[in-house]
Amino acid sequence: MKQNLLAWAITALLFSACNTATKDSQIMKDELTRDAIDTLRRVLAEQEEWVKVHAAEFLTWTGNVEGVKEVYLKEVEQHENNSPYRIGIWRVLAQLSADTGRTDYLKKIEQAFLDTAGTDRIHAAETLGKLKYSPYRANPVISEAALNSPIVALSGYTHWAMAWENENTLQQAQQFFLRHLSDPNEDMTLRKIAAYVLRYINGIEPADWHGLADQVLALPDGSDGKINFLATLVISADAATAASEKYQRVWQTLLSHAGEKTKSVRIEIANALAEKGTEADLPLLVRWMHTEDPIGVEADDADVQASAAYAILKITER
Repeated sequence: MKQNLLAWAITALLFSACNTATKDSQIMKDELTRDAIDTLRRVLAEQEEWVKVHAAEFLTWTGNVEGVKEVYLKEVEQHENNSPYRIGIWRVLAQLSADTGRTDYLKKIEQAFLDTAGTDRIHAAETLGKLKYSPYRANPVISEAALNSPIVALSGYTHWAMAWENENTLQQAQQFFLRHLSDPNEDMTLRKIAAYVLRYINGIEPADWHGLADQVLALPDGSDGKINFLATLVISADAATAASEKYQRVWQTLLSHAGEKTKSVRIEIANALAEKGTEADLPLLVRWMHTEDPIGVEADDADVQASAAYAILKITER
């Protein structure tokens, strides 16, 4: 019965652009929104570690914070010494805290990064990048060493964290990540990190976008990193670029992989839809949210559910 109701909701939404909005269509839209929020709350309650973190963040980013901090205050009591999950716990709590509380959690993450014998430095560096917090002033020597580390992930994420030191370092990071993403001979781990980070730091100008799109579209299907690069191109396109024929090719190429039963592929597509999707994309997201075509691994399916639910909430609020 609920799925029939949701199908009606989707139909109402899809035709709303051509018809006068009705009270019934708004009711159906509200039902779809509630279902997405309920899905995120269920994933938060039932899953563990990073899947749980993602659900908590999606609820936070969409303003549905009720009960989330309480859940994570319990998590910090039980798992604060669990590396690297403790970084995710602090990450959630930093976003749910204000002023001194936020700073306290940021300092914990910073200390994990600065602990050169620590086991969660890479996670800490990535989280500092996400939270726009540079560790450089706390310890320039260790920060510079991490920046030049032979461990690609540590170096890459440290470039992201240190981007937030000032305007000059942000511009340098934009150039660094665009250069490495565009280099087909670069280490693929760094290229994937670059593709991910560029979404957050507005690092692709329209002129660069078109050249990068040509390069990515020329990659054979199945090429490592292609899905990541396509999603970044979709997310990074400005309004003028999104109106181009090349953007449509990028968009359709990305969506052509929606049938793949792979968590990373589905999450990348959901990430792109969260930023640029329309009501026409809701049926696909509803199927993923309801696990109608499961991957077959519970945690993976739950992660996809959460990403799809978040994308639905982003689309319905536009």
